[in-house]
Formats: sequence, C-alpha cells, structure tokens
Amino acid sequence: MLNNYEYFLVLAEELNITRAAEKLFISHQCLSKYLKTIEEEYGVVFFERKPKFSLTYAGRVMLESLREIQKEDTNLQNKLRDLKEGDTGEVRVGITEGRLRILIPDLLESFREEFPQILVPVTGAPSPEMLTQLSDNKLDMVITNVSSSIRPALSADVILEEHLFLVISDQLLRKHFGKAAADMISHFEKEGADLSLFQEIPFVMNYKGFSARTMIDNFTASRGMQLNIIHEATQQDLHLVMAARDYAAAICLSMFIPHVWQLNESNHPNNQLHIFSIRGLTQTNPVAIFTQSGKYMPKYMRAFYHLIKEQCQYYKNIDTEYYKRGS
Repeated sequence: MLNNYEYFLVLAEELNITRAAEKLFISHQCLSKYLKTIEEEYGVVFFERKPKFSLTYAGRVMLESLREIQKEDTNLQNKLRDLKEGDTGEVRVGITEGRLRILIPDLLESFREEFPQILVPVTGAPSPEMLTQLSDNKLDMVITNVSSSIRPALSADVILEEHLFLVISDQLLRKHFGKAAADMISHFEKEGADLSLFQEIPFVMNYKGFSARTMIDNFTASRGMQLNIIHEATQQDLHLVMAARDYAAAICLSMFIPHVWQLNESNHPNNQLHIFSIRGLTQTNPVAIFTQSGKYMPKYMRAFYHLIKEQCQYYKNIDTEYYKRGS
C-alpha cells in the first residue's frame, strides 16, 4: 500500500476516480482496485461513494499520515541527492503576485549562476492558497506576510519588517495645499505626514482584508480619520502608477519604494512622487519565509533560502532610511 501512497493523495485531492486516474496515468480500473484493496486491508472505508465521493473520518486520518510519509520520503530523497555528485532538483516557491515581480527576477538570475541545473517553478497566488499548498507538500517555501493564522506544521522566518509610507505627486500636493505645498513637503520629510491633513485628498488603496489596508484602516479609525478612497485594486504597482499620473495618493510598503524611484525617472522634474513616513504609525508588516517544520532542505534549497534573506536586507535598509526621516 505504501509503495503507491501517491495514489491515495491524488484521489483525496481530486475526489474523483476518473480525474485522479488520468492525473496518475493509470486506468480507472487500476485505481478502483487499489482503493478496494486498501479498504479491505485496513477494514475501514476511506471514501464515501454516495451522495458524492468524499473522505470519511478514517480517510482524513489516513491522508494526514500519508502526507507525513510523503514529507519523510522527500527528505530522504533530498539527503541522498546531496550525497550524489552534481546538483539536480527543483525549488518550488510560492509568493504573492505583487512581490513576485520585485523579488523573483533578481533571485532567479543570482541563483542560476551557482545552480544552473536547478529548476525554480514559481507560484503566484493568495497567501492562504499557497500556505495550503505548502502544507500539502506542493511547495517548498512561501514568501508572504505573517498573519495571525500561522499553521502549526509550518515555520515562519521573518525576513523583513515593513512600514507603510504615503506616496503623492507634486501636482496633487500643489492642488490641495496651494502655495504652502513646498513648506509642507519640507515639513513632512522631517516629521512624517500627518494623515489628518490628507482626508480630502483622493486615495487608491488595496481591498479590505489585505494587510496594508488593514493596517491603515485600523490606524485611521483609532485617530478618528477617514480617507477619501476613490479606487481599490490588489496590485500595489498599479497604485503607484496612478499616483504618478496625479490620479490619487497611495499607501506603499517599503518593498515597493524602488518602483517609485523608477517612476520618478520618467516623470517631469517638476512633478515627482514624494515618499513620506506616516506620523504616528509604528505598526509594521512582517514578511516571512514559510517552510514545513522539520523538512530537510538540500544544499541548493538552502542557498535559495539565503539568497532571499540577502535580497531582503536591501529592502530593510530602504525601510530604515525612509522611516527614520519622519520618525
């Protein structure tokens, strides 16, 4: 039974014998026979057939145990691969889509120089979905925000504590502050931006429930403020493009600050984007590398892990520089 444990795992994932058999490249008859054999061997029913195909309690217990076996099997394979000459394998990485475009290109370029034979398939998806894939042994590591719902079988290594920053164009500042704009810019650069002065200014923001939005909503609510949010979108880089076009102000996590620099290179010198720390907002957004607790990492995987930490040191320095200006 254990020789073909992946049959059970795929069947539990698909909950359909035909689809599972196709995915495993075996016949429907072969998979049905496998299921009948293991149920007879253990004397329990692992899958309900009606009204729909689903795991029984015994099936869920078996699934949890087989995932542990899969992890140990993977650990053994990785350890043996480390003993062989030459490096082959893959690092399956999950990362939220906004950070994917920031981190992954440089990581892949640096990693390939040392490990040209190692594949790095990258998944960009919402955090809960990727953490589930990590728990199910479908990913090796996930780079995402730390939330209150950390799963007990996963380990989180915090690699960056991000502050939130206000991003706004010269033209939008002049429109709302008039002749006082230049003095306000100088003041905000030294003391941080007082968001109570920006309540009439339009903002583009992430949807409710996302970490940066939750941080800013909690902060403004605690101060009795309400920002004028005219557009919501999940893409942080889109927020900054709209800010560069004077459409609205934006709230920016420190990892996205270099994108502001790039936008300023193409903007008119008299209409640059300004980055201000937010006065009174001390809460940070922790970013971590999530891995399976107890999972063995081969040499190339450890190397990729350390490359992520090295790259995030760059963003940590940026965060420190901009935050201290207005603190």
